[in-house]
Amino acid sequence: MNLKRIAYTVTCGLALGALTSSAQAETVTTTKTTVYTGVVSDINPTASTIILKSDSSPAPVTYTFTKDTAFVDANGNVVSSDAIRNAPVRVEYSTEDGRTIVRKVIQTGPVVVTPGGAVVIPPAH
Repeated sequence: MNLKRIAYTVTCGLALGALTSSAQAETVTTTKTTVYTGVVSDINPTASTIILKSDSSPAPVTYTFTKDTAFVDANGNVVSSDAIRNAPVRVEYSTEDGRTIVRKVIQTGPVVVTPGGAVVIPPAH
C-alpha cells in the first residue's frame, strides 16, 4: 500500500510540474499604437518607406511599412500608396522588437499642391 501511495504522489507531482512549466512559458505582448500626422512627401513601394513632413517636426520623418499595412481614406476605403503622395495623412505605428512598424496610413484630406508645385501642409486640428 505504501508503494502505491508513493507512485501516486510522484505521478501527481510530475503532472503539477508539467502544468506549472507550461504556464510559465506563455508570453504576453502588449503593443501601444502611436499616431503621427503630416503630408506624404515621398513613398517608395520598393523600399517600403514613406516620408512625412509635418509642422511639428523640422525634419521629414521616414517610416517603414509592410505588406500588412493598410492604406485607407477617411471613410476607411482602401487607396493605393501612390494616391496618398502629397496628401495629409495620419500614420498609426507601433514598435515591436525594436522596429517601428506602420500599421495604418489614413488619408485625412485631398492632395494639396500650390500652382508653383509646392506642397502645402494643412494646420493640425
